[in-house]
Amino acid sequence: MRLIPALTVALAFVLAAPNAKAFEFGETVGSWINLGDDAPMDPDVRSVTWDDLTPPLTAEQKAAAAELNMRIDQMTDAQISRALELVGSGGGKVIKELDGEKISIKGYLLPLDYESTDAKTFVLVPFIGACVHVPAPPPNQVIFVEYEEGLAMTALEENMWTPFRVTGTLRTAPAMTDLAEVGYQMTASSVVVTTGSP
Repeated sequence: MRLIPALTVALAFVLAAPNAKAFEFGETVGSWINLGDDAPMDPDVRSVTWDDLTPPLTAEQKAAAAELNMRIDQMTDAQISRALELVGSGGGKVIKELDGEKISIKGYLLPLDYESTDAKTFVLVPFIGACVHVPAPPPNQVIFVEYEEGLAMTALEENMWTPFRVTGTLRTAPAMTDLAEVGYQMTASSVVVTTGSP
């Protein structure tokens, strides 16, 4: 298995708002290329964000997320792990109503397998460095993606700091991959480089 090279990046959290859901992230590294529209054109495709994939946070989870956001640089590894575990404690819960929906979502692609120079299986994650440099997000914030058309590994390497918009049919089907446990799986019909953060 070949992983794309990446630099170490900091994990950024947004203060948990009253209706916050697990793992709402702030702005990440800006994009410099746009090969596709930011929103799906098909009216039958539901555009979703990462917080649409997880139930609302409890008060205790919101407090842990707020602490991570305010003082992650002052916390020990053990404290960060405990806070992430608390925030992600509902991470196995998925939104069953999304099962079978055709959705479009922005995130960062990490290849799992490839044939010759093309990758066809990935995990899609909400922030740069997930599963590589920082702990994996909870399962309901990781999507296993199969894309029969495949993507050139060189295109992935050139756009590793850029989010992709992935469109396809979502399934609420937990699984284990080499990089992370996933709560959702998707058969992608379209994968394009886009702009802005997920």
